[in-house]
Amino acid sequence: MNNKLIKKHPLKTTWMLLFACILAMFSCGENDDNKKTGEEYDPKKPIELISFYPDSGRYLEKVLLTGKNFGTDPEQIRVWFNSRRAAVVGSTGSRMYVLAPRLPGDTCIISVAIGNDSVVYDKEFRYFTSVTVTTIAGNGNHDDYNDGDLTQSIIQPWFICVDKEDNIFVMTRSKGPTGGAASTNMHVTRIDEEANELVTIGRDIIANAPAADPVTGVISFPTETTVGSFITLDPKEMWAPRYREMKWPPSGDRPDQGYKHSMVVNPSDGYIYTRYYFGHIVKINPRTYEVETIYKTEQGDSFGLTFSPLEPNILYMSFIGNAGVNANSICSIDVTDPENTFKKLSGSGVGHRDGALETAQFRAPAQIFSDADGNIYIADTENHCIRRITPEKMVETVLGMPGTAGWKDGGKEDALFSRPMGLGISTDGSIYVADNGNARVRKLSIN
Repeated sequence: MNNKLIKKHPLKTTWMLLFACILAMFSCGENDDNKKTGEEYDPKKPIELISFYPDSGRYLEKVLLTGKNFGTDPEQIRVWFNSRRAAVVGSTGSRMYVLAPRLPGDTCIISVAIGNDSVVYDKEFRYFTSVTVTTIAGNGNHDDYNDGDLTQSIIQPWFICVDKEDNIFVMTRSKGPTGGAASTNMHVTRIDEEANELVTIGRDIIANAPAADPVTGVISFPTETTVGSFITLDPKEMWAPRYREMKWPPSGDRPDQGYKHSMVVNPSDGYIYTRYYFGHIVKINPRTYEVETIYKTEQGDSFGLTFSPLEPNILYMSFIGNAGVNANSICSIDVTDPENTFKKLSGSGVGHRDGALETAQFRAPAQIFSDADGNIYIADTENHCIRRITPEKMVETVLGMPGTAGWKDGGKEDALFSRPMGLGISTDGSIYVADNGNARVRKLSIN
């Protein structure tokens, strides 16, 4: 059988043997004279590229680059797949072993830079994205609550966020999406994946979509008890809930009631931003709690706010179906020039349509969050799926079957959600979803 395989795939076998030889060379390190083997980089000579193999793969795919004048010091070699830098494992001077970076794009240009010299391979590398979802907490029970061991946990997640240390905070509320006085199990919880534990931080708290300060790690989330009420969780205090009250100016327009459903911290100015049902977009000083209303939209609920690292001071907002002309849409505003910049970005109507953002359709988009690369992920609640807006303003369905509710873990062809309402993103790019209709917290791995 092995002989037949060798005859059928001679090129693949040759490359596998070559990989093995190079790995052996790299593992040897320096020789007894503490000198590196291979050809050193000569800045007087150009870098020459010959080929690479394989020509396609996934995250951490082992790719062998061949050429001339690479040098032997991996720290001096910079390899890029489009705009994503690849890890260089080692080099002999004419052969280099690299690992494909995470999500560089479907079609990749591979470039090599050493010193002031930079060159590009003629052919392209094809990158294949891998997306899977697993359940990490909850068992589908909508009426009870149980913390402790994650495998035994019962939780009804509404909203979620992840801090800079990858602590996962979940806002729970049972009795379905109607909320109000009939709601029970309104708790603030933390998931510790390493310890496999669900920890209750605060009980009987009306908690809406939270925000994590990227610098201090403080979690802030709005409540509805009073017009200005919100709660902070400081890691220095072991996240003990602290009730705060906004300090409004003596005059000016302010909301009549406390219906505010999401918060976000602007990395550019450090202020906390929230939006009220009545349309007021306000910014809050995180030290003095002084408030300024920067703009007022048409009334309606917004369960998602985020800033993209690629667009400083641009606040993105999601609107559900009761928001008038902005219903079921994604909008944005420049918080440094709010009077002139508020605009609706997505298409008209309600439904599911991928493609250019200006024509895309959503159905009750809830919590949204931007990753470090500027991809904005959306819990598209009534479409029962997770969507993404790329930095190029294209909309894609990441996981889930539009219009079909269900619970199933797995890859793109299998995964199902039921009314996902919240999501947060960890430092490694994993997406945690508050799958409200399934009473579960789920984890998306996108590579």
